[in-house]
Amino acid sequence: MKRARVFVVSVFALALAPLFSHAFATEAAAQARPQRAVDGNPAAATATGVSAVGLYEEASQYARKKFEEFERASVPFSEPLKQKTLQEQRELALRNAAQLAAHGPLRGTDLYYLGLLYVLAERHEGALDTMRRFLSEASGAGNVTEQMRQDARVVFVEQAARLKELSLMPEAERVLAEYAQASPQAVATRYRLEGLLTKLYHDKRQFERAAVHARETYRAARQLAEGKSVDRKRRDQMLYGAASALADSLLKSNQRDAAVAALQEVRALALSYPSATLYGNATELLVSYGEPITPLRIPPANASTAATPAPTLPEISVSEWIDQTPVKLSELRGRVVLLDFWATWCGPCRITIPRLNALHRKYKDRGLVVLGLTMLYGEAEGRDMEPAQELAFLRQFKRRQSVAYGFAVSDNANNATNFGVTSLPTAVLIDRRGKVRLITVSASDIENDALDEMVKKLVEEQ
Repeated sequence: MKRARVFVVSVFALALAPLFSHAFATEAAAQARPQRAVDGNPAAATATGVSAVGLYEEASQYARKKFEEFERASVPFSEPLKQKTLQEQRELALRNAAQLAAHGPLRGTDLYYLGLLYVLAERHEGALDTMRRFLSEASGAGNVTEQMRQDARVVFVEQAARLKELSLMPEAERVLAEYAQASPQAVATRYRLEGLLTKLYHDKRQFERAAVHARETYRAARQLAEGKSVDRKRRDQMLYGAASALADSLLKSNQRDAAVAALQEVRALALSYPSATLYGNATELLVSYGEPITPLRIPPANASTAATPAPTLPEISVSEWIDQTPVKLSELRGRVVLLDFWATWCGPCRITIPRLNALHRKYKDRGLVVLGLTMLYGEAEGRDMEPAQELAFLRQFKRRQSVAYGFAVSDNANNATNFGVTSLPTAVLIDRRGKVRLITVSASDIENDALDEMVKKLVEEQ
């Protein structure tokens, strides 16, 4: 029963997520309790003696409290119960908004909390109009903080986007520009708001305007990607989503060269991280535009670049080496390194082995090191295997296939995670400076030809 109750808690908590996705939710709650006055007067209370912030708190906490009650009573989660509770919250928010609005002409924080109540009630026009009035007041009136004004700007843009009316967009863009110029602000919020306007303009086939906001969405995604709070998977999703929206908007507004340049920039980013998934997705989109798959032009080392340190690549995690002296990537600086991510169960991986063998034999004496990276999957050839059995199978497989280069076997998926690999086979080609110069995903002739060409080029670079 204890395990079941934990499940109930987690699911009801997820049900609350849409209600607290706005940047203002936490801030509003934090400001609510200590507030005792509005605009220099006793907190504006309704006929029942409840202040504006009290009315907002009652409504905003309703669903959470109900879900906590359900958990204590071990009530199983169900979608109808969730929807019923959220509808009750919307109805309570609307009643509290009506009670607050009836109190008389509202100013300052009363308007702010009325706007938030309309948001909870999903009354988009009411929220939009209320926050417009709130923002039209003089900055710093009464207890109004700059955080509240920023929150109001967020609400305004969100509600305008929800209403999907082009006539509202000039005002929404002006308010978003004010948000971008003021503080405090959050890059994640800017990313979300710019994305909302991108989608609205795109849906309305206003592609030039969509491109303007798509570029800002992409810029915000770049900023988020540089931080430490976004994991690799989310980083790649954000960057590809923003870049593909930008490229699509540019392409549809007859700016093909700019669209291609945007995707090439993402490919370069993917090499620098490195992320095979991001690189592969951007390359695939380029191909869909009719562009040829060509390696990015990265200049070889010279006097001006030699002083610039190459990015530090993640070290590979290896639990067992097969026909290869243990080595770290950092120890292979000065060599051209080809990391082949593969598995015995992957048919296309087996197709690439003869070509990798040929590259190894041709260039091993000129500085090429090929490492076949795989991991223990607990099975092979349809049979469950213990680690020792699987390692023995890998050794036999290597002999049967006459694989001349070494295998690096891991007991976890860290290598794939660190290099953003989600599809096999994937090859990551690293130059003598320790910089990723090419990633190929699949066993297609086009990809393999690009790999052959780049290996030759990097071997010749000194």
